[in-house]
Amino acid sequence: MSRARRPAAATVIIFFSSVPSFAEAPSGFNFCAAPARPVCIDAPEATDACEWEVQAFIKAVFKYRTCLDKESERAVRGANDALEAWKCRSGALQCR
Repeated sequence: MSRARRPAAATVIIFFSSVPSFAEAPSGFNFCAAPARPVCIDAPEATDACEWEVQAFIKAVFKYRTCLDKESERAVRGANDALEAWKCRSGALQCR
């Protein structure tokens, strides 16, 4: 009757892999998670596995920057839409 529990890391990976891409995402806030620096960088010896982790970290940083750029653009579009709606409502702009 007892079920095996998944490790927390597996749950996080499943959660983040199920987040839709920006092309599919609804117009709402999309959280951009900053990548964590690999702990192996501060280890006494460099390993081949650490090389892989560092390369993955660098790729994640570029994906993070792209995410931030897209979220920033979305926020500016939202602010511009709100300003236009306000100007239409207040009569400062003729709208349909």
